[in-house]
Amino acid sequence: MTRGEAQSSALRTLLLYGTSGIERREVARHLHDHSPYAAGNFVEAHLRAVPRGLRADRLFDSPEKNWIKQAQGGTLLIDEVDCLCPALQKRFVDFLTHNDARVRVIVATRYERSVLLQHGDLEESLYHWLTSLEASQCLGPERIRAIRLLSKGESLGLSALLEPVMRRYITAGLEAGEQNLHAHIVGAVERPLISMVLSHAGGNQLRAAELLGINRNTLRKRIRDFAIVIPKGE
Repeated sequence: MTRGEAQSSALRTLLLYGTSGIERREVARHLHDHSPYAAGNFVEAHLRAVPRGLRADRLFDSPEKNWIKQAQGGTLLIDEVDCLCPALQKRFVDFLTHNDARVRVIVATRYERSVLLQHGDLEESLYHWLTSLEASQCLGPERIRAIRLLSKGESLGLSALLEPVMRRYITAGLEAGEQNLHAHIVGAVERPLISMVLSHAGGNQLRAAELLGINRNTLRKRIRDFAIVIPKGE
């Protein structure tokens, strides 16, 4: 993946949903800090905290307090996007469609995505925009909390998730007299991990090694050992 491709991927809009405002803001900030736009401003737009009649000014029109202008070259978090009136929802989608300001936009809501789509009284263009998002652009409660744990260097959440499955697997292996449990379990976890990171990096092994926290030679050996097919860069 080239630098330009990485920036284009990082510029894609994300939807954070179904968690508390604190969790959404922490994850949005973490995503900004680890993006190509980390040197730019991180601007939080809390729509519920702004009177309805002032939202257009703060989002688009005010020459001094325009959130979009403030976030140029950085990240703009639009929290509680469903608070926008239909006219502003349409205007916001027009901005997302023609984002010439080089702003990475993160849209957030307290509601589950399905609830928002069914009962959010959304303007047609915003509804269709939300339904067009790819799964990789939508971060719900499970992914948000996983990012929060990882950003704090904690793996307890992942361990708790894997333990029941591993317990059954290990118990069955011990009862069957398996002699190579460590290699089997490590391989079962490491192979999909490396495959997913390689896919995210567009097949760029150097970038994948950086994301995994291992050196390139170790990654190459793992690729050979697990017979992993390297995806071609998009």
